[in-house]
Amino acid sequence: MPTPEPEVVVQLDRLTKIYRSGAGVEVPALREVNATIRRGDYVAIVGPSGSGKSTLLNILGCLDRPTSGTYWLSGQDVSTLTDDQLSEIRGRRIGFIFQSFNLITTQSVLENLETPLFYQGVRPRQRREIALELIDKVGLRERLHHLPHELSGGQQQRVAIARALVNDPAILLADEPTGNLDSMTGTAILELLNALNRDGRTVIVVTHDQYVAARCRRVLEIFDGRVTEQPRGSENAVAGVPVAP
Repeated sequence: MPTPEPEVVVQLDRLTKIYRSGAGVEVPALREVNATIRRGDYVAIVGPSGSGKSTLLNILGCLDRPTSGTYWLSGQDVSTLTDDQLSEIRGRRIGFIFQSFNLITTQSVLENLETPLFYQGVRPRQRREIALELIDKVGLRERLHHLPHELSGGQQQRVAIARALVNDPAILLADEPTGNLDSMTGTAILELLNALNRDGRTVIVVTHDQYVAARCRRVLEIFDGRVTEQPRGSENAVAGVPVAP
């Protein structure tokens, strides 16, 4: 019996995004993008400034809608959902990791993890169990009651990663996750993302850094709003950088 094809988590079909200026001028940001991302994929989206990376990130994160084309997330067409429906999708099926961490500065590590669960109606005991499990996963149990300003940049990003996992998301979407970190700390964060992917997480990293991209299994390059896939081991890979198996 043949092995079943892995589950398709993200399917983009002729996805186009056009911005219109006040003068009526049309500026295409994405041009008929086709892409398939399966459960357990580890994908980098790379491209220069102005290439369409941010627009694609916003659509993948359900922060924006395409002008035309279709975006299927775990089998659901989310291209034409209302704002409230998109908010529900973001809260329950997408985990976000940002360059600037975006932690709540007045809340402890534990509270930062429990707050999203509170808004999802998760009971207090279960909130605490989920938060403690995830903080152990990122290795910060001893920092549980610290505020963000009491943590290093790498520790803050670890908390942000744990928070991104609280809703058991279909995709983990990382936007320049090492951009505010030194090289050693950034490498440690990439190792954590690798470990999460080995555990079966679908990870999508938006980056301009070829060192980061070289650690992913797949690289989608965007230029002038069009997406192409770089072959594994292409000339853009960084020599000596371990690629996800």
